[in-house]
Amino acid sequence: MDSQLLTFVTVVEKKSFSLAARELHLTQPAVTTQIHNLEKHYGVKLLDRDNKYVRPTPAGQKLYEYARQIIALYNYAHAELKELGGIMHGRLSVGATYTIAENILPQVIGFFKTEYPEVEIAICLGNREEIFRALSEGRCDVILVAGDCYNKKVICENWLKDNLVLIVNSDHPWAERGSIVPLELYEERFILREVGSSSRQLWENALREKGFEPAKLNVFLELNSHEAIKKWVELNFGVAVLSEWVVIKEVRLKTLVKVNIEGLSLCRNINLIYPKHRLHPVAEEFLRFCRLNKNRFLNMLDESGVVNTPAVNK
Repeated sequence: MDSQLLTFVTVVEKKSFSLAARELHLTQPAVTTQIHNLEKHYGVKLLDRDNKYVRPTPAGQKLYEYARQIIALYNYAHAELKELGGIMHGRLSVGATYTIAENILPQVIGFFKTEYPEVEIAICLGNREEIFRALSEGRCDVILVAGDCYNKKVICENWLKDNLVLIVNSDHPWAERGSIVPLELYEERFILREVGSSSRQLWENALREKGFEPAKLNVFLELNSHEAIKKWVELNFGVAVLSEWVVIKEVRLKTLVKVNIEGLSLCRNINLIYPKHRLHPVAEEFLRFCRLNKNRFLNMLDESGVVNTPAVNK
């Protein structure tokens, strides 16, 4: 594969010459030279540079799209030829939203790497919108996302189940009651995930289905960190709605309490999502592995709430 194309793609995705150099284990002057050679070869400017970021020009964006396809074909050929030799090799790029990345993906990747130690894995993290964008741009082979998917360009395969739960401080009046009616939600301050996250979308859609307006809630803070949200709730600055996976430890330690909201369904699927076109063998094997080990992942929490993660052979 043309190393200059790989360098160019990395610069575009990292938006930085220095970060691309670090990723590729090259010097920054070497990266600059390769980009200059590409621009000289094609006779057009490929990148715009300012004080903060590097962005592709219209010509650069077109080259980026073709280069991604070339790299994908190279990875496919590499993996398929290695597979003929009896060993699974290649590179796998998996995208996941924060909830899944923090609470499920480490075990999935750990088990997969135990069986296929020669596979190189890259992880792409973000909220729902960011991860779907990474898939559409070819930066991910497979993404793991919670909630419904209506994109006709991809295959959305139901995999695991997840529930959102209302959590409060253990001294909160709702903690002792254990259940509230939806109208009472307007009385509290909420600490929520940012707009665009799958949990925020599910929460707001569930309220609308029951005739309640999310905009009327008192949103005290919006954060993109589960740990930060839990800490604010533990300090009794408000209540929150998070995935049940995220709060297992705190609920068992009784620093946080789950409260039922009568008549409100907050269940969602965790999906395996991938393009309709043929995937390279490593990505296909990853999907097969996830399907076969579905129950293994559902039962991977022990009684203490600590996730059992396998040791990975280095």
